[in-house]
Amino acid sequence: MNSQYFAQYLLNTGELPIETIRQLLGRASKRKPQLPVLAMQHGMVTATQIEELGEDSNSKFVAAAIERGLLTKVQVKNLQEAVAGDNLRFAQAMIDKKIISYVEMEKLLKRYSKAKQNPLQEAVNKVADKGLEKEIGYYGEYTELFIHSFARFMGVPTVIEIETMDLREEACPTHMVSQRLSGDLGLVASIVAKDEVFVEMARRYSGEDISRLNELAIDSMEEFLNVINGLYAVNMAKRQMEIDLELPHTVKNMLPAGNLQLMLRIDASIGSFLLVLGSDEFLS
Repeated sequence: MNSQYFAQYLLNTGELPIETIRQLLGRASKRKPQLPVLAMQHGMVTATQIEELGEDSNSKFVAAAIERGLLTKVQVKNLQEAVAGDNLRFAQAMIDKKIISYVEMEKLLKRYSKAKQNPLQEAVNKVADKGLEKEIGYYGEYTELFIHSFARFMGVPTVIEIETMDLREEACPTHMVSQRLSGDLGLVASIVAKDEVFVEMARRYSGEDISRLNELAIDSMEEFLNVINGLYAVNMAKRQMEIDLELPHTVKNMLPAGNLQLMLRIDASIGSFLLVLGSDEFLS
């Protein structure tokens, strides 16, 4: 199972409420998994053994584990050099806040690894209205690409909210960047964010010192959406589907409203925003 989806899995299954997940997302993006969590995930020690050692800090855990013969110095070195995914970062944040024990975490991670359905696609299915059966596959693929790209360019994990809500109440004051994809597949993709979130996304994507909503912020977000849509077009080309990208545009305090529309509220440590997909668009 993809390492980006652990938080989404916990939300989908009701293991954690959205309020708790929001609090943990920011911490998880900055937190490096500690050796007890890494060793447990790699099957070198069990959660019961970790709790028996009673040592959470790296140095004390290593000393106790080596003394007990649970780990060798070579294994410790390998763990220290291992690249950890977002699932272990989020797991570490849960451990830090004492939301869960190591034994409970071990069980959760095992259940997550055996989950048959993609948690992201499951979330999209939960939110989508009836009548999108033909579109849901393309929308789900686009959403997955978007989530991956957002983590890559913005440096923060996200989750899709699955509770029913009136998303339009969250809409103002905002900026919306939107772009139409045409050709063998008709799709309009839009990002709607409150101004402060819009600026933060632009700052992270551009790498520039953007502190207010200006032309550079707008250009950066239009480029960000254009890059994502370009990647999506490349993926569709592998299926012999030709996709053309029209110029992106940005408007204030408006939401897209069109046919076959899917509106997703996405939570990140930098704030919440809307990802809106549809077959066509008009502004309202």
